[in-house]
Amino acid sequence: MSNKQELAVFCHKMYNALHSGFDVEKAFIVMRDESNSQLNEAIRRTHQGILKGQRLSEAMRPDENIYTSELVDCVYVTEQTGHFDAAFDRMGKRFDQQLDTERKIKRAVTYPIIVVIVFIVSLFAVAVVYKAVPLAIMISAAIIGFIAALVIVPQGVKGMSRYSAFVGNVLIKLPIVGKMVLKSELADFASNMGIFYSCGAEVAKGLEFSARSLRNEALRKKVLMAANTVKKGVPLSDAIAGFAIFPPDIVNALKSGEASGHVEDMLFTIEKYYRAEVQGKSDIIFSVFRS
Repeated sequence: MSNKQELAVFCHKMYNALHSGFDVEKAFIVMRDESNSQLNEAIRRTHQGILKGQRLSEAMRPDENIYTSELVDCVYVTEQTGHFDAAFDRMGKRFDQQLDTERKIKRAVTYPIIVVIVFIVSLFAVAVVYKAVPLAIMISAAIIGFIAALVIVPQGVKGMSRYSAFVGNVLIKLPIVGKMVLKSELADFASNMGIFYSCGAEVAKGLEFSARSLRNEALRKKVLMAANTVKKGVPLSDAIAGFAIFPPDIVNALKSGEASGHVEDMLFTIEKYYRAEVQGKSDIIFSVFRS
């Protein structure tokens, strides 16, 4: 079971325990088992912290790399109201969505990989007949190198975009891939903001918490600047528009949410919109391989 799957199960179990009337300390006793997974070790340490009188978020914070910063921040926000179940419910659904997206991507890339393998095997079969094995090796190496470059280079650039605003800007401006990366990031941002908003976070705090989980430094800086603007009394939609985080049509939709008092619902609608856009683009790209 992957760490994300463990987190999804953990969040759902915590929600059920807390929603059933367990207090936090008893809920963490229920969560503990005999496995030696990183998450279970973190749960044990968190339980010990609670027994020492620490707040839940304070006890979870040292293992933030296991729980994720989003989950710990959600717990921190809900400590003001005591409704921890809301944080675990929202984050459990978030992890489920991420796992579903990952499964779709894996299914989408499986077919092209099989096609490439079949092609290389067929190439060598023909090469043996015509005694052209060296040529087949060169062609196969070129194909494998090209595919590796398509995978490794974008991942490398994406990794660098965590630390460099310049690289982050370059990445989101790349043809096709850049738009998909940006929309994926905006979907995560809208989801996080919606979760923090629904858990009762102040708007500026919600922006700061959401910025922590963004993988693109250029976008992260924009969100932090928007947070500082909100602290001055500027509405969320105007702050986002001022730093060109969302396009005008999305900003107008967010304005409607503010006017109707349903900002949380609008943020989740924006998330669904961007995830559908990314999924649609992915389907188009991979359909080229299938054809």
